[in-house]
Order: sequence, then structure tokens, then C-alpha cells
Amino acid sequence: MTASQTPRRSLVTIWLDWTWRHYLIILAIALVVGGLAAWRASHLELRTDLSELLPSKDPAVKELRRISGRIGGTEVLQIAVESPDRAANLKLAAALTAKLRALPPRLVQLAAYDVREEKAFFAARKWLYADVETLTLWRDTLKARINSAKNPLLVDLDDPPESGEAIEKRLKDRAARLDTFPTGYFEADDGKLVVVVVRPPGGIFGEHVGEALHEAALQIVEDVKPLTFHPAMKVGMTGPVMSELEERAALENDLAWATAICVLLVGFVVVVFYGRIRSLPMVGIPALLGVAIAFAAADIFFGYLNSSTAFMGSIVVANGSNFAIIQLARYEEERRAGRSPREAAEIALNGTVRATAVAALGAAVSYSSLCMTRFRGFSQFGVIGGIGMLAAWIATIVVLPALWRALDHRTNANRRFGGSRTGMFADGMARIATRWPRSLLIASTILTIASIIPLGGYLKDPFEYNFNNLRNKRSMETGAAALAPRVDHVFGRTLTPAVIVADRRDHTEEIRRKIFERDKALPGPRMIGDVRTLEDFLPGSLEVQQQKLAILSEIRELIDDPSLKLLDDVDRQKLLDLRPPEGLRVTRDVELPATVRQSFTETDGTLGRIVLVYHDETVSVWDGRNLMRIADIIGEIPLDDGTVTRTSGHAVIFASMIRSIDHDAPIATGASLLGVALLVMVLARGRRGATLVISTLIAGVVWMLGAAAWMGVRTNFLNFIALPITFGIGVDYGINIYMRYVLEGRGRVGRAVRATGGAVALCSLTTNIGYGALLVADNQALRSFGEMAILGEVACLSAAVLVMPAFLVWAERRWKTLDEE
Repeated sequence: MTASQTPRRSLVTIWLDWTWRHYLIILAIALVVGGLAAWRASHLELRTDLSELLPSKDPAVKELRRISGRIGGTEVLQIAVESPDRAANLKLAAALTAKLRALPPRLVQLAAYDVREEKAFFAARKWLYADVETLTLWRDTLKARINSAKNPLLVDLDDPPESGEAIEKRLKDRAARLDTFPTGYFEADDGKLVVVVVRPPGGIFGEHVGEALHEAALQIVEDVKPLTFHPAMKVGMTGPVMSELEERAALENDLAWATAICVLLVGFVVVVFYGRIRSLPMVGIPALLGVAIAFAAADIFFGYLNSSTAFMGSIVVANGSNFAIIQLARYEEERRAGRSPREAAEIALNGTVRATAVAALGAAVSYSSLCMTRFRGFSQFGVIGGIGMLAAWIATIVVLPALWRALDHRTNANRRFGGSRTGMFADGMARIATRWPRSLLIASTILTIASIIPLGGYLKDPFEYNFNNLRNKRSMETGAAALAPRVDHVFGRTLTPAVIVADRRDHTEEIRRKIFERDKALPGPRMIGDVRTLEDFLPGSLEVQQQKLAILSEIRELIDDPSLKLLDDVDRQKLLDLRPPEGLRVTRDVELPATVRQSFTETDGTLGRIVLVYHDETVSVWDGRNLMRIADIIGEIPLDDGTVTRTSGHAVIFASMIRSIDHDAPIATGASLLGVALLVMVLARGRRGATLVISTLIAGVVWMLGAAAWMGVRTNFLNFIALPITFGIGVDYGINIYMRYVLEGRGRVGRAVRATGGAVALCSLTTNIGYGALLVADNQALRSFGEMAILGEVACLSAAVLVMPAFLVWAERRWKTLDEE
């Protein structure tokens, strides 16, 4: 044979020849790349704020950053002291407050367990805080009393002025709005519960110093030794700062457990399936390389993980191992047939590279479809997942053959243990599909119709609005969330209101008015309980205060009138008790107590432009619908002079999340389906086969959505991701079954299922392990993602190993009948 007649070697043959000679170099490079990627990934931090899920250019996020730069922190840490002894509780609260105030300003902006100084300030000026009408009425009442004392026979034909007792009640009612703590302490249950409020500096969410503040507070509680104050004394912590820390700690714990469980179970089923422990590094190393590279890319591109991307480790391990599972299964099949490692490697690589490429690219496309959205919770998930899938597939093609060369020196390639059950599964699926194809197709048609029926109503509003179903369950049962209702009872309202920063101070009253008008105009119960501005804590404008001081001066002169000495001692003493004190003067905002000014002071010292909006006490802020209504009221307020005032916060952020998901979900889902379909058409052999694979995938997704609708699984910012990625991961099963059928040839559907069904089932099992590991999480949002994704996996696997083979058998029989005709 001449040189020109020499058979042309394939790229797979060339690559394997090089690999067999230089496998140690490949493994060394893989080790270095994996080590560097893991080192880079170790720098990632976890951010759990909902604002981290929205696009940075979203108006709510931009406004959040603007407000955070203009105000101090509004989130608080609440320390609850409980025992039967009120005096002991107050004594400990005082000790804790003193030590907390001694902490550096970077940790504590405010610490208090009482408002006694504030009460004294307002009590000394209570006459100034009475409205002009009340003061005028009291002056006129005194004049009438004096006239009556001077001339007992005088008859006043006008309505008699109010009594002193009624005037005093008016004063007390007016003061009650500024004084919600009768004893001056933050206490409830007759002092059996006393609360210390600690406010850290920082932005609206205050997460940057929350952890350090919590650790310092724990140390202070330990140093003070509560049990020395009372043997039954307990100290607990709650408030937004504590809730945020507990949610983050729970998420970190959940992720650690989920990843550990995923790795252990995937390793176990891989060893059982292949019957040899050496299969573990062959499947595990490519998957772990994919994870390390994906997280290293996350550190390069983003520098942190958010609530959506934090659990990608277990997902990429579970999904990324599929390529090695398929490739190794084919390799083991050829080795059991008596071929050498080098021969088996070439057949395995040639036989699976197209199918695994479709699977890897399909997964990458479905993940990458999320990058088309504005929602960072989706786009960052898509970047990490897409890179992880491609990296795991490349590692499978490059590193797995080197591992075969390094580790497989067997002369007998039979399994040492395991394998029978997966073989039984594949045999069972092949038998069912080939014996009862028509029954399976009828059953799948009925199932599809049953799945479509509830989708109309479900897809109109699939969102989960009950935030309690997305929170950390342990915190709700025994942590900060469990303690919060009892502590909230002390204050009667939230200590973390929505914050609006007006452009001008004279806008604040108009903003207040428009908020109440909007709230009243909306159908349904009222959302807004109170709106506070700095003006509420002042006796009025300079002119109004001067008018009040003039009236108060008249009242003092009237009470000092000698004619009132004619009254009996009791009446005269009542009048003297209501005599305005000497020395009252105009009260300016800078004279208000520091704790009052602080809530209305911007970081640059500007005072009075902040508006605090409190939701009604009966309104649950864990109900997403309420948050959306509040966002409609306060999110954007047009003023009469053309100015538009905007704000942000939990309600506005949540509303923006719902809008983003509503806008982006169809885009991501459509892009994922379109991308996977185009990929299958390009790489699958034949238009008919591509149509079959895509139809099988769509059937599985329809079953998934139908099951979710019937089971009442609601969509949230996390579990929605399961829908677009199911297209990319679910196509793996159908394409592998179909490609093996093409290889086996017509009439051998059962053989294709028996040869590939076990590996496909193992791929689905490892993927489900990754999702199932999330079901152990305390974070209910993670659980919901696991539930939704498992529905998709089971549905797509069933369609691939049962319905597709059944259709092929039925089609072959039809084709045979047509040929005979």
C-alpha cells in the first residue's frame, strides 16, 4: 500500500495515541488546573440579600444604593431579656446597653433599652406640643372661669368651654402619639420581657457589620453572665440583623450538607453501577474539575455567590458526572467484550462523543439562556452552570482516557460486584417498551392531556407569595423568627420602616399626604399604618410655636389672676397643675433628643428630608401580595411640582423581583428550548430523529409542569430555574437512547435500551441525588428547587426510556406494514 493509499486516521485515534504516550502530562496539567481553580474559588463570598438577585441597573437597586449612601442603618438587632423578675431584667438590660455603647462606632450606632430621657424632654414641653386649637380653647375656658368667679350671677349664653379635665385629656392624647412606652422602658408582660435595641451603621440592610456586631453582642452577654441576675433568666436575639445572619448561616450549612451528601451518594451509586472502586476517580475527577473551574469563573466575573448560585456545587457535580458515566459505560461494555484498554477507549470515545457533546452543549445552552435575562439570580446561575457543564465535558474527553491508561490494567474486565440491578432496570424498560408500545403511547397521551388541563390557570399566576414558605424552617421554629412576634409586641410596630429620602424638606408633608391618599384609593385593607417625618417631633414651625408661646403666656397670666383665689382649694390646685411652666421657648430640630434626630439625619448631616413609612400592624410583610401593594404605594410618588420621589427596600425589591421573573421567565424558557432544539437538529442524525428527541423532551417538561400544577408547587426566585435547565439536562437521556438506536440499527430498539438504559438511568439518578440533597435543607426555597427539578428529571427520564422506545417500536411496525403494502 502506497502512502497515498494509507487510511486517514480520525481525530479520536490521533488524540488517543497521544494520550496513551503522554497520559502523565495530561493528569499533571489537570491537577494544576484543578488546584488553581479551587484556590481561586475559595475566595468567593456568599451574599444573601434579595437585592443581589436583581440587575444592578434595576431602578429599585439603583434607588437602594442611593438611599444607602444617604442614610445610616435602619436594620436593628434586638436582645430580649426574660425572667420573672422585672428589676433583674432591667438591671441586665442596663448593663448590656452600657457595654454595647462602648463598642466602636463601626459596630454600633445606637443602643438603648429605654426612652426615659426622651420622655422627660417631651414632658417638659408638652404644652408646646398641644395644637393651637387646644391652647386657644383652654385660654377661653380660663377666661370663662374667671368671669364666673368675679360675677357668679353672670349667665353665658354661648356653649360653655371645655373643662380642665377635658383639656388635660386632649394634651395626653396628643402626647401619646410621641410616647408609646408608658414606663419609659422597652418592656412587656409586666417587665418579664425587656428588650435592648441595637442599631449598626451602614446601609439599609446593614449586612456588612451585622456578623461582627452579633459576635460582639454574644461575647458581652457571656461576659455579663445573665444567670447571676436571676437563675431563670434567658437572653435571646432577634430582629432583621439576626434574621439575616440566621438565614445566611442556615444557607451555608445547607450547602455544605447538600454538597457532602451529593458527593458521597454519587460516589456510592457509581461504584455500585460499575462494580469497581476505580470507577470513582474516573467519574469524579472530570465532574470536580467542572465544579472548580465554574466557581473560579464565578470569582473572576462576579466575586461572590448569591442565593440562587450558592448551591451550584452539588448541581454541577451531579450533572457534570453524566458525561463520564456515559463514556465509561461504553468503555466497560467493550472491555467486557474482551477488547484491550486502547481499543475500548477508541470505540467508547467514537461511540459517545456526539451524544455527550449534544448533552453538554444542550445543558450549556439551557444554562446560558438564563444569561439573556436581566435578573442576576438567573444570569449568574447561567454563567456558572454553562461553564461548569462545558468544563466537565472537556475534562471527560481529555482526562478520562488518561485515567483509563493510568488505572486500567485488568486482564478480566468483569464487574467485581454490583451492576445487576441497573441491568435489571434496563432490561425491564426494554421489555415494557417493546412488548406494549401501543399501551405506553396511549398512557403517555392521557398523561400529557392530564398535565395540560391545569396549566392554563397555573401559568397565569404561578408565583409563591407566602414568604414563610421560602424561609429557614429552623429559624421559624426556634430562632429569631420564633422570638420576633413577642418582641414586636413590645414596640407595636416594625423598627425597620420603609425609607423615603425627599429632595427637599418641604416635600415631606406632601409625600405623607400622597401616601395616605394612595393607600385609601387602593381596594382592599389599608397597608400603611403611619408615616413619620421630623416635623412630627417638633411643636410646629417657628411662626406656629411663637403663636403658641403667646397663648401660653396669656394662660399663665389668667391662672395667676387674683380672682381665681375665690375658687375652692381643690379647683385652684387643678388649675395650678395645668399652669404652663416658665421658660418655654421655641424648640428647634437640633435640640431634639439624639435618638430622635438620628432616624431623620442623613450621612452628610442633612436633617429633615427623611420620611419613615410603617406598615399597618395587621399587615403581614411575609405576604408577597402585601409587599407588592406597598411597593405600588411608595415605590414612585409624583409630586405637584413635577418632582418624582422614589424609594426602595424589601417591598420594592420584592415587587421588582416578581416583575423581573415575569418578564424574563418566558425569555429564558423560550431561549433554552430553541437552543436545545437547534443543537439536536444539527448534531442528531436525521430530521426525523431530531424531531423525536425534541418531542420526547417537550413531553417530559409538560409532565413536569402538570405535576407541579396538580401538586401546588409554586414558582419562586429559585425553583423557576429548574424549568429552563430541564430542557438542557433532560435532552441528555433522549439523545443517548436515540444515538445508540441509530448505531444498533433498525429492529434493535430493545438492544439499544438495554445497552444504554442503565447508564442513562444512572445519569438521572446522580442528577436526582444532586437535587435530592437539597431536600435536607432547612431553607425552604432550596427544597422547592429540589422538588421542582426532581419532577423534571423523573418526567424526562420516563419519556426517554419508555415513550421514545415505544414510539420507535410502533413506528418500525408501521413502516414494515407500509413496506409490505
